[in-house]
Parts: sequence; structure tokens; C-alpha cells
Amino acid sequence: MDINREDIVLPRKNCSIKGHKENINFFINSFLNNSLHHAYIFSGNKGIGKATLAYLLSRKILSDDKTKNLEVFDDKVSKLIEANSHPDLLVIEPEDNDKKSFISVDQIRKCSQFFMQTSSMSKWRICILDSLDLMDISSTNTILKILEEPPSNCLFLIISHNITKVLDTIRSRCLELKFKNLDDEIIIERIKLLKPGILKNELDNFIVNANGSIGNLENLTHSDSLRISDGINNIFDKGVLTEDIYEFSDFILKDTEGLDKFDIFTDILTSKINSYIKKKASYSHDFKDYNEKVFKIRDSILDLISQERVYKLNKKQTILSIISNLDKIIKLQ
Repeated sequence: MDINREDIVLPRKNCSIKGHKENINFFINSFLNNSLHHAYIFSGNKGIGKATLAYLLSRKILSDDKTKNLEVFDDKVSKLIEANSHPDLLVIEPEDNDKKSFISVDQIRKCSQFFMQTSSMSKWRICILDSLDLMDISSTNTILKILEEPPSNCLFLIISHNITKVLDTIRSRCLELKFKNLDDEIIIERIKLLKPGILKNELDNFIVNANGSIGNLENLTHSDSLRISDGINNIFDKGVLTEDIYEFSDFILKDTEGLDKFDIFTDILTSKINSYIKKKASYSHDFKDYNEKVFKIRDSILDLISQERVYKLNKKQTILSIISNLDKIIKLQ
């Protein structure tokens, strides 16, 4: 049974944020001192609040709010941003009908046109790009040209979930704010809101798999995600996948609205592998003899995930290969 997903708030409608005080203070002070850079990259894991903060800062700037309080802004501005209809804010993200989660070069060209226009309600024009990881070489080259000649009073808030994949030419033209994973206390608070009365063993499982990300946590609360988590846990705990491997892979690849089950599978898997290795290292006397082999297999799995994302490989074959490699890790006793 799914946890109440009505409690899940979209970043543009979220008027509060947990954590990241250092980044918040740095940005607000830059705004108050009229020393904003023309482009920022918010880097860090998915689902930790980068987009939420981008919208909150946009509210503040477009409201021309000069206080140090992040959560004070004009109500009219806030409502326009929630409706994605503020004339001085452009949001670039995959279109609703784009199942490939892809940002096209035409979308990036709109940004160039947007920055050339005169602002309507404030002196600023802001573009939120969510995210840089979803662009191909054509759209990347187009945004690079915009960053090379930034117009005055125009601000880029660019989100990246994997900064290591971002071109140096783009990174050098932006100021990077690194976002840390959220503390367990914040994750626990959110879990208890989503699922009051949660049992201790369930709570621990959610904390591990969420890996400091509210976004991961909220995806994990879906029943389909719980089935994926159970499948992976069974491989580690019992040494076997308790359902047919082909049925399991087909289930992961079957569309579920609002849920990328392949990403959830790889996120849970990566977290579980790292947790397994850490646990093994803590009690195994022969871990030094064991670690070279297990890290080699783990790196093979991470390479499979990375190659699928970069080269758009066959996802079913990727899942089967990953599970085959998991079996090798479990058998390393």
C-alpha cells in the first residue's frame, strides 16, 4: 500500500526548505550586496532540495525582498511562480510528453530569446534549468554561447545531479554551490510525516535507501519502489531473487506514472552495495583479501549504469547484467 503521496510537494510549490544553510546564507548575502554572479550551478544528489531552493531564491529576487529571511516574498509573485506563469521566470525542464526526459536545443534557444527581452515585473530575469544532466551536445553548446555573453540583470540557476559529467567550459563560467545530502534527522522527520507509526526495521530500511535524499525517500514510498527494494534485499539477504529475473526486469521497465523505476532500481542498488561492503568490512577479518574482487565487481556495475545513461543501452540487458554481477558479489564469501 502506498504512503499518502498527497503530502509530496513539487519544488515550485514548496515554500520551505530543510538544510543547506551555508548555501542559502551565501546566496542571500550576495543578493543583498548586489554581487550576484550571472550563473550558478547547484550540484549534488537528486532530491535534496536544489530545485526547491532555486524556486525560493527566484521568489525572493523577483519580489525584490531585501530581508535576510529566505521565506519572505510577495504573495502575487509566489502564486505566479507556482503556476509557472511569471513573465520574468523561465523554467527549462523536460516537457510533460517527453518520456525520454530530454531537454532539446529548441528549449535552450528560448532562453536566449527570453534574456533578450525587457523584464516585466522586476529588474531581473531568471532562468531555472532542471537539469543540466538531461541535455545533449547540441543543447549544451547552445547554452554555452549564452553563458559566454551574459546579459545584465539576468540570472541562471542551473541544477546538476552529476557535476562530474558537466563540461569544464560550462563549469568555468558558473559559480558552483555544492549541496550535501540531508542529515538523517531530516529524513526521519519526513518519513514519520509520510508514514506515522512506522516500524523500526522499516524506518532503518528507508533511511539507508533514501541516502540523504527527500526525493529518493518519496519515490521509495511508492508500492512499486517497495517491490524493487524487496527484490534487491532478497538478493543480498537470501542470495537469490525470489521472483523470475525476466519478470522482475519487465516490471522495472513497465511505465508507472510519475516514477522512473529504472532510476529507482539503480539508486537503491548502489546504496545497498555500498552498505553491504561497509558492513562486510566492519566484521570480516579477511576483508583485505576480499576487497579487491568486490570493488572490481561493484565498479563493473557502476560502469553498466553509467554506460546505459550515456549511450542509451538496452535497459533490460543492463538490469540482467547488473543482477548477474550482484550474484558474484554475494558468492564472494
